[in-house]
This record gives sequence, structure tokens and C-alpha cells, in this order.
Amino acid sequence: MLTISVLETPAPIAPGGIAGNVAVVIDVLRATSSIATAISSGCRAVIPAGSRDEALCLRATHPEALLGGEIGGKKIDGFDLGNSPADFTRQAVEGREVIMSTSNGTKAILAARKGGANPIFTSSFLNLRAVARRVWAEMSAGKKDLTVVCSGSRGRPSLEDFSCAGALAEAVLDLASARSPALDDTAKRAVQVFQNYKGNIIGIFEASPHGRDLQEMGFGEDLRRCASLDSLDVVPVFNGTAIVALSQR
Repeated sequence: MLTISVLETPAPIAPGGIAGNVAVVIDVLRATSSIATAISSGCRAVIPAGSRDEALCLRATHPEALLGGEIGGKKIDGFDLGNSPADFTRQAVEGREVIMSTSNGTKAILAARKGGANPIFTSSFLNLRAVARRVWAEMSAGKKDLTVVCSGSRGRPSLEDFSCAGALAEAVLDLASARSPALDDTAKRAVQVFQNYKGNIIGIFEASPHGRDLQEMGFGEDLRRCASLDSLDVVPVFNGTAIVALSQR
């Protein structure tokens, strides 16, 4: 039987540890929400970097690329873009590559690559059902298990990522119908946590320490942007080097 498992942070991923699985990386506040927005805005590719220095090294081989990302929630000095979905407008990113380094999300994407997953998608509440449809297509066609990788915050689990993982697992189960995959215990908890909020995504964010931190830093509008369920019909896929629209895979 196919299975859906949820990791509360990327820490448990060993080299090759999720080889052969479909993986979905989630960093709702805000990397994977920004990536979905960027792809929807016509960004050619988002290249994940594990640190500011790695991003600057990548810039040497991609001199026309924009630099985007944050440290501690704030745009990195000298970078073109921060980590707010509002930064990734069509005017800013259409036809461009963006090299992105964030505190949690880009590290989780690279961890999924280390783990050997294939394919690797990124999801948020913004593009949840679009990703769920593609995930189930991959699972059912290739008889692959699903690993949902929550980015967490500062090495600890985060409510918003865990809840989104539960929403994604629930959406895949809805699509699977009678052939429903089995959920591991963590995935079952994630579904229950999401259901406890009865669709109140803003309530999830406001209950999250990271969400409250962003509000205090002046990013309250980002919480509303990231809560717009299924507003984007895009499926970002990581090809091992860059995150592109599924059609470009």
C-alpha cells in the first residue's frame, strides 16, 4: 500500500533516506509561498541556496539572476528581493532567474535533494490543490510513497507548515478515493491539527510563534497573502538545480 509520511523538520533526512519517494517541501511563511508566486509571475527559475554566501557564489555563474531571500525574516543586505510574496511580481521577475536563500525553506529543499526524492515539489496554501493533484498522479502512476517535508522554524517544528502538510495529505486522500494511501502517525496528527482550525488559515498563522514574529516585524500583510487558499494554479518542481514550473521539467 502507498503511504504518506510527514516530517516536522528536515533534520531526520539522511542521504538517500527518501530515495524513490515523491517529496513535497513546505515553508508556508514564507519561502514556498514566495516560490509559488514567483513561478505564477513568470519567473523562469528559482535556484535555492543554503546560505547567503552560497547565493553569492551562484550569482557568479548566473550573473543576470536576481538575488532574493532573508535572514531572520529581513531581506538580506544587497539582495534585490526579500522573502515576501509581494516582492515577486510579474514586473520584478518575469523571464528572470532568482537565486534564493532563506532561513528554513531553501535548506529544506536541498535536504530533500540530499535524501534522493524524485520528483520534489514545493507547496503552500496558495497552490495546495494544484500540487495535490500532481502528487497523486505521480504516486499512482509510479507506485511511489509521499514524504512531506516541513521546513520548520529555527530547527523546530512550526504550526503553519505542519498544518499545511495535513491539508495536503487530506487533499491527496480526497483524490485517491477508494485507493487511499495509508498515513503514518505524524501525517495523521497533521491532518487532525489542520482540521482543528476548520479552514481558518489566518487563525493558524496567528497561533504560530513564527507568524506572530512576522507580524511584529511589520509583515502582517504577508500572513494574509500566504493564507489565500488555492489562489494559484502552479506546481513548482525542483529539477536538482532549480525550481521551475512543472511544464518546464
